[in-house]
Amino acid sequence: MTGVQTCALPISIEGFLGELASASATPGGGSVAALTGAIASDLGCMVCRLTLKKTPRDELEQLLVHFSSLEGAFLELADADEAAFSEVMNAYRLDRNDGRRPAMIASAFLGATAVPQRVAEKGIDLLEHLCALTPLGSKQSVSDVGVAVHLAQATVRSALLNIRINLAYMRDEAEIERINMIAEALDKKCSALSEQAISSVTGRISR
Repeated sequence: MTGVQTCALPISIEGFLGELASASATPGGGSVAALTGAIASDLGCMVCRLTLKKTPRDELEQLLVHFSSLEGAFLELADADEAAFSEVMNAYRLDRNDGRRPAMIASAFLGATAVPQRVAEKGIDLLEHLCALTPLGSKQSVSDVGVAVHLAQATVRSALLNIRINLAYMRDEAEIERINMIAEALDKKCSALSEQAISSVTGRISR
């Protein structure tokens, strides 16, 4: 069975799913959100390569390079999410009488919030490039672009959920407001780009 390559080590798909279904908190939703982005990026790569076989174009070559880069970025973020969760757990394990504990917990949650924010931002980047791919890819593979769009949308929305759950444990109101504003802007952009891309996909299918 094909493996899943994270930055730490490659594991089989069955192995990853077994870990995901286990009683361990990691890998969890954050890693899955990032991995979903990687899968969507690979669908973009596939469509570029299939189309390039028949219609060489500089734009497709550039998109292929970018989708490949995004795949690597998402896999790194999947590992980063697990590492950020471990930092939160380590902070909570400090003795309650340790004066460093509150600051370390706050810092850990800020880090745990930064990772899904980066996942969401990469998801927006992916959606923008899928919008560019939709009119360029072969008609036979346009539905694959549509699947990638839905997965990219899921990546963004899932990452935003992970941001919000971490914000619920934070106490810095100014920081919470700042991150909420970023999350709301990403959510709106996700809706607009997804609608644009799916409209283009369905338009090409119906022609």
